[in-house]
Amino acid sequence: MNFIPSIVLSSMLLLTLTACNSDNNAPKPKDTQTSENSTADASETTHQSEDDFPAVDKSFLEDGSYNAEEVAEPTVQEQFEVRVRREESQYSMTGYTDLLNIMSLNDAPTTITGVLINRGNCRSKGTYDYQNMRYGSVAKVYLGCSAEYVREVTVTTNSGLTYTYNF
Repeated sequence: MNFIPSIVLSSMLLLTLTACNSDNNAPKPKDTQTSENSTADASETTHQSEDDFPAVDKSFLEDGSYNAEEVAEPTVQEQFEVRVRREESQYSMTGYTDLLNIMSLNDAPTTITGVLINRGNCRSKGTYDYQNMRYGSVAKVYLGCSAEYVREVTVTTNSGLTYTYNF
């Protein structure tokens, strides 16, 4: 008795699928033409003649005076303020934490997709608050090297742009 609803549901599903698949039996148009048709008739049925289209002046293609202006896409310029600092921390064994602060100066929300410190020679221990950054929000990157040795920071954003900051 428990199988009756599943059997009814399965049969309804099969009927629906077969009803949707009924187009497979429809006659298909012929792509090939028989030898009885002339070549003139074949060209008229498959291709439109040039008389059907209005004449287009293509003299500008041969003439070198035609200058096409390239329309450049507006590039999104994002701005950040990057600071490296060492702050006291009671949670570390050394008593301080080396930190990189990246402050967004953008009105539109920006997400940082990558941070490269000293061209990859200084690792980062973690990045926090780096998504949907608006004006004044700060992303924190905990450094794996001393803050005094940081000379270059490269920030990549979700717009695909890369910004390099030197200290």
